[in-house]
Amino acid sequence: MSTAKLVWIAASSAVIAACHQAPAPTPDVERPTLERRVVNIDSPKSGRLLSAPSEALLTRAGVPGVFVYRQGRARFQMVKTGRTAAGRVEILSGLGGGETLVVGDLKAVRDGSPLTPIE
Repeated sequence: MSTAKLVWIAASSAVIAACHQAPAPTPDVERPTLERRVVNIDSPKSGRLLSAPSEALLTRAGVPGVFVYRQGRARFQMVKTGRTAAGRVEILSGLGGGETLVVGDLKAVRDGSPLTPIE
C-alpha cells in the first residue's frame, strides 16, 4: 500500500491583510501659501460643451485634472477631456461650470495647497 502526504495550503485573509496593510496616514504638513493666477469658467450655454484654458490642465500619476480654487486652497479635480483648440480644452466630465481654476505654473501646487489668487 502506498501512502501520500497531504499538504494543505489555505489563504487566510488575515495573512493577506497583513501583507497589504497601508501605512499610517501622515499628519498634515503646513504648506507655504502660493500665489497663482485663477480664472472663472462659466457654465456652458445650452447645446455647448464646457471648456477650460489648456494651461489649467495637468496630469498627476497618469490622471488628467485641474486644480479648483475653493476656500483658500487648491483642490485637484479629475476631468475627462475632449478636443483642444485655440488654447482651450473641452471638459467632457469632472466639472460643471462656475468653478474657479488655478492656471500657470502648477509644478509646486498640491491638493490642499494654500493659495492666494492673482486675477
